[in-house]
Amino acid sequence: MTATLTAETRQQLYNRANGRCECTMSLCSHHRGGQRCPYGLGEGWQAHRLSPSAGYVLSNLVAMCKTCHKNTPSFGIS
Repeated sequence: MTATLTAETRQQLYNRANGRCECTMSLCSHHRGGQRCPYGLGEGWQAHRLSPSAGYVLSNLVAMCKTCHKNTPSFGIS
């Protein structure tokens, strides 16, 4: 398990997302669940771990804008 997000993994995540938020959650009011968020990642974008215990590996990460990341049930949990 990778305990911290490396610069290399962060860049790979950004590239995979093509600079756009990857969120598809129905909790976000600015887009419909199942549809990808229309926002670009912008400054301060965040890497959301799907499973916090699995660490910072690319397959466990979703690139999110700040708005979507704050809407995740696990936001702020280490």
